[in-house]
Amino acid sequence: MGGNLSKREEVSVFSQHALALAERLCIRTALVLADELGDPFRAERGSLERVIWLAQEESAESRSDGEIVIPIPGAKLTRMSQINLGLYSATLRGYLELDENVLCLSGIAGSGRLDLMLVTQPNRDFPWLRTEDLERTRGLIPSQVFGRLLGLVLRFAAQGREGKSIGAIFVVGEMEQLDPFIRQLILNPCKGHPRKLRSLHNPDFEESLREFCAIDGAVIVNKNGVVESVGTYLDAPTKNVRLQPGQGARHAAAAAITKVTDSIAFAISESSGSVTLFDNGKPVLELERPR
Repeated sequence: MGGNLSKREEVSVFSQHALALAERLCIRTALVLADELGDPFRAERGSLERVIWLAQEESAESRSDGEIVIPIPGAKLTRMSQINLGLYSATLRGYLELDENVLCLSGIAGSGRLDLMLVTQPNRDFPWLRTEDLERTRGLIPSQVFGRLLGLVLRFAAQGREGKSIGAIFVVGEMEQLDPFIRQLILNPCKGHPRKLRSLHNPDFEESLREFCAIDGAVIVNKNGVVESVGTYLDAPTKNVRLQPGQGARHAAAAAITKVTDSIAFAISESSGSVTLFDNGKPVLELERPR
């Protein structure tokens, strides 16, 4: 009979079971991919006290006033990457406590269906959320710069360049702190160009930035979202950096620079297309390659 149900009916049945599970387990908070969810869940919340909606950037602004809405990049993330990003973003914004149980609902991006239900406690189930320095992280990078760069990084990881995978590092921080630990491998192609032309928020700059990813070295971005240099060697000590299995020199360099400066770094794995965010020398968010 399931095959005869419409998408809306499937979502309604799925939502009813999710609400029943939340009540049975005394869960008060749900994290829900809004773009795959219709009205049934919005109208009936059962015992839930708080619903955190994840909505793609283009649809987030249309959500009703008073709702907790977290915009996420439009890249087609896997189910678990949606949850990882949602948990990380919600925790940074103070919507979640690390030790509370959360009901997460997700589905294949763009499918219009929910098909994954997960009950999790963030600091128990996700090693990258076991941080004692959330206040530092929250004040590190303006949210609009973080969101824009995250969207670009995910797009580059998914699409690559000229049919080939991209491997790259993007570092965001104060130039005064970064300067002692960086040096140019090539003449900096960004030098001398107006700031507005090399801003992450300039859509005309996106393809140039993609091309720059082919150059060895990191892309250095200031806290206003302006690219200061590309082809930049990161010279922070990597001796005490601990990496996950499968991560190599690129990830070590990204981790190391964030350990000695107040910066964050995104590393795109050329082999797997996964994206890792480093802060304070540690991976704090890991996302699989978007589809």
